[in-house]
Amino acid sequence: MDRKTINAEFRRQFFPLLNAGGFVRSGDVARRVLPGGVTHVVEIQHRPRADVFQVGLGVHLSPLDEVAATSSTPADQLREHDCAWRSSIISGFRNGSDAEFAYGQSAAEAAESVAFFVSEWPRQSEELFGPLTAFPEDFRTGAEAAASDESMHPAHLLTWARVAVLLEDGQLARSISAQALPRVPERATSLRDDLEGLSQG
Repeated sequence: MDRKTINAEFRRQFFPLLNAGGFVRSGDVARRVLPGGVTHVVEIQHRPRADVFQVGLGVHLSPLDEVAATSSTPADQLREHDCAWRSSIISGFRNGSDAEFAYGQSAAEAAESVAFFVSEWPRQSEELFGPLTAFPEDFRTGAEAAASDESMHPAHLLTWARVAVLLEDGQLARSISAQALPRVPERATSLRDDLEGLSQG
């Protein structure tokens, strides 16, 4: 099938769920703006040549833009790639990280593909959005967990260290940075510099 058929199924099966969840849709991107500068983003991404789609998820915390010295994007223009925290709804058809859903060869298969996505939506979207909803409390919990996370990539730890700065908790920022620094790749000099700056207060 094609993108037009899949989009018709999204309108029928998925967009009402987004509306009910407080999202406002513009084309293939939907956003839910929450108090404290938190925005949840859902972006439908098509690859028509491969006859597949995937759905990216993102969480943006606008006060972080100032801490990270990055330009601020208005909440109603945010895309998934603008977000500090990102994920996708995983189909799991090929492996545990496969996020692609097939268009299918018929209208019935397209409907079934979107229906499967919709069945995964509540659980998987909640895994990202649920713990990153209320600022500052959810983000403090996340930053405190990051300080002892030995598997998180140093770039993600930098984000959490900046959250700690935003929360005016210098000790937590230094603790997260210290956790990250030994694992920074040798060539990631900018990442190392940013973490060292935070680790030194």
